[in-house]
Amino acid sequence: MLTSALVELPDYATLVERSGGHPFARWHHSPADFERAWAFGDATGWTVTGRYGPVLVALGAGADAGRLVTLALSGLPSVARVVMTAAALPHVEAPLGDGDDWDWFWTTSAPPPRPGEAAVAALGLSDHEELAALLHASSPRTSAQADDPTVRTWLGLRDPSGALVACAAEHEQAPGVRHLRAIATHPSHRGRGYGADVTAAATRAGLASAGAHAVTLGMYADNHVARRLYERLGFTVGQAFATRAVAR
Repeated sequence: MLTSALVELPDYATLVERSGGHPFARWHHSPADFERAWAFGDATGWTVTGRYGPVLVALGAGADAGRLVTLALSGLPSVARVVMTAAALPHVEAPLGDGDDWDWFWTTSAPPPRPGEAAVAALGLSDHEELAALLHASSPRTSAQADDPTVRTWLGLRDPSGALVACAAEHEQAPGVRHLRAIATHPSHRGRGYGADVTAAATRAGLASAGAHAVTLGMYADNHVARRLYERLGFTVGQAFATRAVAR
């Protein structure tokens, strides 16, 4: 049983309110996916079922978020991974394993036009073999594979020879929010603006979707080239995160 120091929250609306309206709680968590949520001091946390099983997410000031993670994990034996604000990591007293540091970005505005956007097009089933090869060559840690059933649309950019050189995936993360994943450029074609072209096209298409009001994406924290690209396209860092496996 979870310790009484945690305040269990009854629903998604209360979670968003207790998080101070944090954009990650509003735009990266859907009311339809709500399972359980808690508050501890200035921190909020919730569970969600991810690609690798049950996940605990924690937002808020470092010490409070770290304490929330420690307390929640004591009563959630099935949780396999934790996604927490980066500042919370030093304050977690539960055993954790390997993981990654990453940044979550958002925008509500269309990016400046890119000269190569017109060449970006939706990819179909016939493109999956080539898409898989591109992802294997360019992005070993990609967040989506060519056959990922959660992807709604794959977008791609071909060079003048017809070769697929850049791609991006998108899906609806929450109502009115499009999330971009697996943004990649073939290593032999980097430095030509293809990544910016496909990202701009995907962002513009996402914001043009009916009812859409935001586009989000995640980026490994050590990818400084991508960071500059996303910032030039108008994305803002909404939160720095640390994801870690739970060591049992």
